[in-house]
Amino acid sequence: MSSAVIKVGFCVAYDWELLKSSVPRLYDFADSICFSLDMNRRSWSGKKFDFNYQAFRKWLEELDVEKKIKIYEDDFSLDHLSPIENDNRQRTLMAKKMGEGGWHVQVDADEYFFDFAEFKKYLLKIYPNPSGNEKPINIACNWVSLIKKTTSGYLYINNNPNQYEAMAFATNRPEYLHARRNSHFDHLSPFFVLHDTWARGEQELLQKINSWGHDKDFISKESYFNLWKALDEFNYKYIFNFHPLKGETWQQLGYVPEHSIDKVIDWLKENNKLKIDAAYLIKRNNRFYQKIKQFLGNL
Repeated sequence: MSSAVIKVGFCVAYDWELLKSSVPRLYDFADSICFSLDMNRRSWSGKKFDFNYQAFRKWLEELDVEKKIKIYEDDFSLDHLSPIENDNRQRTLMAKKMGEGGWHVQVDADEYFFDFAEFKKYLLKIYPNPSGNEKPINIACNWVSLIKKTTSGYLYINNNPNQYEAMAFATNRPEYLHARRNSHFDHLSPFFVLHDTWARGEQELLQKINSWGHDKDFISKESYFNLWKALDEFNYKYIFNFHPLKGETWQQLGYVPEHSIDKVIDWLKENNKLKIDAAYLIKRNNRFYQKIKQFLGNL
């Protein structure tokens, strides 16, 4: 796998069926793909989860016609580590498994690229085939988070233009200090990723918020869960600053009258709901400007 340029890694767990929507959107454009799975079927917080390995393998055999996907099983849930430390460790070990060099892209099962083909071209313009010895850089994308599936569509995070929640997806130096975050410079790309973070059934959502890497950071689970249960396609417009850890990250909610992931993405594109300006990106991605901004913010 080390000779590949575009290496994509997935942390696989109880919600593996979401891979059915995530992987096909990038499969043709990745040189190699790694699925890392806890050998004891435990989450980062140490909780056991059900996993239908037979169904998983059957789907994988049908999908992986080019034989570019490798499964890496290891103990990714160590009792002496916190959930986020186990998160960091799994991502780090998976990157090592994929080998040095190339672009390391880590995608979660609940993340669906709008256009991975163009994202790949964007990466290759920055470094055609990074060795890992270049100046380290992360390439971030703009998240559009799905919050709830209703009887007639989806509720999603509808932030103002140029104010989307960003996540580092690709890096030429895979070092994971807080999930996919590290100390490298985050270069924001113009690409969007649909994040199916909360649009799940009640039991599955409860399992997620009790199993994810932020388990210890989320101290108001029951209250927040009750608020989520009350949301619908009528009252969503009254909810602001909704993020459970940092409220203003999710400014407001929007509504998409579609029922499938592909149609949600198409609807967001067709209705021009997502806007990020080229001028904003130039300023945002200027290292000197960001250093000055950080310096002034620390005064």
